[in-house]
Amino acid sequence: MRKIVLFAFCVAVAMISCKNKGQAAGETDADSTAVSDSAASVEQQDTTPLPMFLYYMNPSYMQTIYWTGVEEPKKDKDNAEYFDGMYASWSLQEMSRRNAAGYTKMLVDDNKWVDIKYIGEQLKNPDGEVMYGGELHSRPAIPSPGLKYALVNPKDAPKRDYEYGEFYIIVHQDYLKTRKVLKIEIPKNVKPMPKAVIKQMEEKYGMKAGRSMICSTIDGRYTQGFIQFNGEFKNAPKDKDRDYKKALALEVVADGDKVYAFEELGYYETEGGYCTWNADDGGEYCPTSIRAAFEGPDGLELCYEHGAPESSTVGIFRVRDGQLTQTEYECYHRLIDESTPLWKKDIAQLQKLFAGSSKGSLDKYQFLYLDEDNIEEIWMRSNDDNHGAVFTFKDGKPQLVAIEDDKTGIAFYQGNGKGYVKITSEDGSFRTTKFYAIKGSQVVERFSMKDLDGEITESKLNGKTLTKWEAADYLDKLPLNEYKVYPYWKDINEK
Repeated sequence: MRKIVLFAFCVAVAMISCKNKGQAAGETDADSTAVSDSAASVEQQDTTPLPMFLYYMNPSYMQTIYWTGVEEPKKDKDNAEYFDGMYASWSLQEMSRRNAAGYTKMLVDDNKWVDIKYIGEQLKNPDGEVMYGGELHSRPAIPSPGLKYALVNPKDAPKRDYEYGEFYIIVHQDYLKTRKVLKIEIPKNVKPMPKAVIKQMEEKYGMKAGRSMICSTIDGRYTQGFIQFNGEFKNAPKDKDRDYKKALALEVVADGDKVYAFEELGYYETEGGYCTWNADDGGEYCPTSIRAAFEGPDGLELCYEHGAPESSTVGIFRVRDGQLTQTEYECYHRLIDESTPLWKKDIAQLQKLFAGSSKGSLDKYQFLYLDEDNIEEIWMRSNDDNHGAVFTFKDGKPQLVAIEDDKTGIAFYQGNGKGYVKITSEDGSFRTTKFYAIKGSQVVERFSMKDLDGEITESKLNGKTLTKWEAADYLDKLPLNEYKVYPYWKDINEK
């Protein structure tokens, strides 16, 4: 699996973001409250299970994604310093596990609630290994730990064109009994926050706003968005662990003249005056999306997702006692450039297909992206490179495309939405050429040809005999753009 590699600078930015979560505007180090602590206290005050974020890719892949282990943390000398936050984070996840069957409603398009049902917990991958949370995968074939759900009515599936997974809000059956669902409207055009709101925050912080954006209007009353300030946030709370200059952005909810703000601290680079909050954000604070809005017994509750180039942070904003407070669930690492693992059962199937046509072994593999359908082809070889085969997976079932040995050559091409595997071999002056065209993860054309010193002697296309002129015409029309393969192999026993 290939994970996105972050530069050390970007890692530092991510650490800054995590470190400063949970600080409401106007708080200091002395009176700020850790996010996970507030999450725990919320459940103590209101026993109704909190909304959860369901990661949806298709009707067969809809689940919550765990962010920590399921075993109750134990305090020891190694974790004593951060145990309280760790335990509160586990408690929030455990709340959803205890009440898994009670989450029966999912918010989909146009503020519509549909019925869902709990179908089980997933903790291990197909190889029987315990999985770790905190990551969002881009392929349905890659499992994650969490609570799995299904639609009661398949016709209620969300209408979406998004290539990867996205979050939807699910709630416990008791949650909507004490909450009013508020309508969320997204502006059609990019607009800055109202001038009066910007001026009020500039005066409060003594800083100049650089950019702002209205992200949504809630219930026709609240204006939600952000303000990003220029320069260094000189009055930022001190960080005893790291000494760095900070940048400031505000998550803002405005209700007429009342403005509620939550501080998001970033990194300020003195040289060049560069500000950043997330890896690869280009110096611009990333907008936050409100996934669901409620008027609760104690006020406004906003389920949010803060999407950045390589992460998604989810949680709840609340307006309480004149403050915009935050309960962060997790800052997930979004994996957008990864390959589907080969599980033991997959390897066994591929080796079985290969054994029916060859006496060689398959010891290593790499993924190919020939037909560009987001489902990889697999090229496997023996350690000595004398034997190999190319496979596809169609609807989860493996198919053998082509076999190679020490007497053949292999090459890969692309064109017209198809991938091509070319196998060649020579016997004196005779040469055999085979093309296998792949589209939609299956072989759609099989072409074979023999020639003697360049003169075609026989050829077939999908089992039909061709004349040498028809064969020549077929070859002339092949849109062969070479697909370069690099010698990066993975051992079949390696994860």
